Amino acid sequence: MHAKGTPHLLEALVHILIGLIVVAVLVGSVVLGSKLRDQEGPPPDPTTHPHRPPTSRLPGEVSEHLRRVEVPKSDRAHRLRPYQLRTSTEPVPHEDA
Repeated sequence: MHAKGTPHLLEALVHILIGLIVVAVLVGSVVLGSKLRDQEGPPPDPTTHPHRPPTSRLPGEVSEHLRRVEVPKSDRAHRLRPYQLRTSTEPVPHEDA
């Protein structure tokens, strides 16, 4: 009867040992990370950061809209090639509020 319980006990001890190793590795990484962070310089002063220009737009917001260029219609015999089409779009001025 005692022999049947031994594999379960060994299995439980192996799981506990693996858990302790994982915890030791995690604690060691936190300690190492804090030592490395202490060696770094201080964070930059907020006054040295560039400032956004004064505007009411959000960062990354587009301030102009593009008007579609009409593609000329033609028959199959006289069709235009891609290099014959206009390649630019016309910017439409956008009023900044």
